[in-house]
Amino acid sequence: MQAFRDGPTNKVRARMSVASAIIFGSVFWRMGKTQTSIQDRMGLLQVAAINTAMAALTKTVGVFPKERAIVDRERAKGSYALGPYLSSKLLAEIPIGAAFPLIFGSILYPMAKLHPTISRFAKFCGIVTVESFAASAMGLTVGAIAPTTEAAMALGPSLMTVFIVFGGYYVNPDNTPVIFRWIPKASLIRWAFQGLCINEFKGLQFEHQHSYDVQTGEQALERFSLGGIRIADTLAAQGRILMFWYWLTYLLLKKNKPRYQQLLPPSEEDQSKQQTE
Repeated sequence: MQAFRDGPTNKVRARMSVASAIIFGSVFWRMGKTQTSIQDRMGLLQVAAINTAMAALTKTVGVFPKERAIVDRERAKGSYALGPYLSSKLLAEIPIGAAFPLIFGSILYPMAKLHPTISRFAKFCGIVTVESFAASAMGLTVGAIAPTTEAAMALGPSLMTVFIVFGGYYVNPDNTPVIFRWIPKASLIRWAFQGLCINEFKGLQFEHQHSYDVQTGEQALERFSLGGIRIADTLAAQGRILMFWYWLTYLLLKKNKPRYQQLLPPSEEDQSKQQTE
């Protein structure tokens, strides 16, 4: 019920999903199969992955710190345990959390003329939906760490920016410095982007005039080091990231359980002093 009662926030998210899809769809309107469309497709898919993640993250970090303060008071009273609270919260938010990526994908996909089959469209929506849940889970962790909503709003996007840089489009995974090689593996942007690219490019044939031109979608994937795995592998990676953030949120909330000093009744000596005064 909490998710459905948050009407104003959900209306804003729905409008932003529609507006973003229309803007991106207009910029990348009805892409063809030319050589330049390869870059356009990858740019669009990266933007779609970033937009989906940031929308879910900012909503969560903007709401959860305030909700956490209320929950902490209820937990201190012993009204309910942490595990059932988190489980019920996550289950209740599944329908609403899935609606916004589906709205976004349903508008953007036909406008940009991405791979025009029902199965590819369904996979596109599935990938961005799982990514949205993973970003929301990350937002819960940020909200569990940050002392205030303002701090969470500053920390969340900053952390997501790191994952965007190593999201597979700006830095080739093969060229990532050794010390940072773990970041692409932990980046939900990277796995969503790679899954979207595999879904879009496999089976495509591009117009070509020279022998060095990219002729197939598989060649484009290999050129950008995005091939070699399946969509299921990218979804599994996002699932692991999602579960990690949920687990970390649980540990943080459990560790940071509020403690209040127990109130004791006044002693007989104190009572006698008060009566004397």
